[in-house]
Amino acid sequence: MSKNSKQKVQVKLNELEWKTVPITDTLDDFGGFYGLEEIDGVDVKIVNGQAQFFTVDNQIKKETLDDKAETLTADLDTEEKIEDAEAVPYDEGDLIEFKNLDDISEGELSVADGSDDEFGSEFDEEEKAILGSKVENNDDNKETQDELKTNVFNASLDLDDVVSSSELPEWEKVGNLSMTVLQGLSKLGFVKPTEIQAKTVPLGLEGHDIMGKASTGSGKTLAYGIPILEKLVQSQATKNNDPIGLIFTPTRELAQQVSQHLQKITELILNDHNKYSILSLTGGLSIQKQERLLKYDGSGKIVIATPGRFLELLEKNTSLLERFCKIDTLVLDEADRLLQDGHFEEFEKIIKLLRSYRKKSNKSQFWQTMIFSATFSIDLFNKLGSANHHKKKNEKEDELQLVLKHLMTKIHFKSKPIIIDTNPESRISSQIKEALIECAPLERDLFVYYFITMYPGTTLVFCNAIESVKKLNAFLNQLKINTFQIHSSMTQKNRLKNLEKFKEKANFNSKINKATVLIASDVAARGLDIPQIEHVIHYHLPRTADVYIHRSGRTARASNEGVAVVLCSPQESVGPLRRLRKMLASDDVRVKSKGKKMKWQKTIPLLPIESDILAQLKDRSTLASELADNEIASNSLHKDDNWLAKAAEDLGIDVDSDDENKDVYLAKNKTKKLNKTISKDQAKFDRMKLNELLSIQLRKDRRQKYLTGGLVNLADHLVKKRGHNDIIGHEKIDALELLKNKKKRK
Repeated sequence: MSKNSKQKVQVKLNELEWKTVPITDTLDDFGGFYGLEEIDGVDVKIVNGQAQFFTVDNQIKKETLDDKAETLTADLDTEEKIEDAEAVPYDEGDLIEFKNLDDISEGELSVADGSDDEFGSEFDEEEKAILGSKVENNDDNKETQDELKTNVFNASLDLDDVVSSSELPEWEKVGNLSMTVLQGLSKLGFVKPTEIQAKTVPLGLEGHDIMGKASTGSGKTLAYGIPILEKLVQSQATKNNDPIGLIFTPTRELAQQVSQHLQKITELILNDHNKYSILSLTGGLSIQKQERLLKYDGSGKIVIATPGRFLELLEKNTSLLERFCKIDTLVLDEADRLLQDGHFEEFEKIIKLLRSYRKKSNKSQFWQTMIFSATFSIDLFNKLGSANHHKKKNEKEDELQLVLKHLMTKIHFKSKPIIIDTNPESRISSQIKEALIECAPLERDLFVYYFITMYPGTTLVFCNAIESVKKLNAFLNQLKINTFQIHSSMTQKNRLKNLEKFKEKANFNSKINKATVLIASDVAARGLDIPQIEHVIHYHLPRTADVYIHRSGRTARASNEGVAVVLCSPQESVGPLRRLRKMLASDDVRVKSKGKKMKWQKTIPLLPIESDILAQLKDRSTLASELADNEIASNSLHKDDNWLAKAAEDLGIDVDSDDENKDVYLAKNKTKKLNKTISKDQAKFDRMKLNELLSIQLRKDRRQKYLTGGLVNLADHLVKKRGHNDIIGHEKIDALELLKNKKKRK
């Protein structure tokens, strides 16, 4: 006990004056610890297996002191004692650190004796407290704990907000869904199922194997998610802790998104007792923490994982194989990746391991398998830069049947899957309006800047190379445009952080009609549901047609419309672009083109370019490009020098020695980077010149000598704040409306 002479009073945990603990950026992902807080001078007593907190008045929040003064002298009844002794909530992103536990007497901590042996020394104090309270069976509070456990299922229900199937009649047709799932669907605004959901959910509830194909943004996650969530609801009612479902995704971001989506639907039953029932396991985050979470009772009933990390966990702990071989449902999201050689090798290893352990278990029936994607066409995976592989003329079998045969060699189904195809043409959604910008390879940055300036909004730009992502990000930053980047070389923490920042900024900028840009490699092309993406720009033509479909599908989600713009060089238009358009064309267009020499690149309309606006942006673009190259090259050279110095120190050699055996490649690479750098004085001058240009507002017609002259009264636009935000004398234009009107005129 602390020897503080002041009288200490009992308080609730949230009434204490917690202090934020600063964490340096050098700790990588912080081991999952964010928002760490601490407090001194607090005593903790364990009474009947529950923690109680005692402190002096100056450690209590000011706003609660007045209320505490009136209640401290009153006798606490049993219900109040339980409330004050509430267990500390455990959260991945908001952990609490206790201080002065050394002052607690040994007798007061007797309830936790042996916890290290049971839970492992790697647990922190808070995790021990949580798990200790779960396994404690003290006779004095056993009756209370039993009562709490029986009410876990309905603990967070608000009877005023409860909905029934009659209030969601469209979902009533799908199947007999539980109140928990209906409540979640209602709160998230899903008043009726999409086509893929209406056709898939009833079959999924019946336990059929399914192969589902639907366009991007059509709601595939809930199509396979609802049948699994219904099993979770049943298991909570029966207190069955066996795992229910395994969902595999190709990217970490998609795994995080799917888990958050499912958690929101079932948040009624995901309270402190079972908050880890739905668990995401991906690379890039602490594997030790994921191992700990899997040890919690009832955790990991539904696991959403990337194959690489899940295989790593299985190989480290074979007991997980015995556990997860008992699953009821296996889902593979973006299953078409299995059609590509070299992809998902880990997934195939996982399936073999689980199957072998399944045979040893008492499970009489094999698991249900559901596979989903927007593209199930082998032709779409052919490289656009190579010759096409046409199907044989005498091939009578349906394409999906051929794909299914191929997948059945890699996945063990309990029966032949039912094929559900809501997008037979495998083409771009009709809600997406496509456009083409023809430009030279070195003009890509300029035309991206032009598009963002002309059509401010939320834009996602896809590049084929990570270096291009970095360069474009630096280029747009120099031009004072809000940009964020995502690529596979970034840590998982930074990727998720940038995604969240982008969403927040996009939400704010949309209200003031300002541009927000996310620049990404193809790591963000599949499955990600980023709200309010108005435009997708293909900075580089993708290498395969399926990637083009998935990239473009990041816009026009659900019932919305969007724009997909392709930047294409003249060389690409006669080769890769022609093959891409031919692959994406419908069968009707292909039939009509027989006997004709069709220019397939003309099946995508050209985006109108206003040359006078483009000319005003060229000088800005040139300076921004020079500064961006200098920034990237300088940072890279600095990193290279640090790495060489460290390597030389470890080897005990002089890095500056004139050794004839110096690495030729490193020397050439350094010279290449040095050629992109400029002096500090030149960089300072260029930055001043660029800022000066950015301060000059763009004008619709620069030939006008006076603002009040010409056909458009520019002064009137300025005074009344009419028209385009960034271009004086230009009307507000929307890329989507422009393309729709252009199509109507044709």
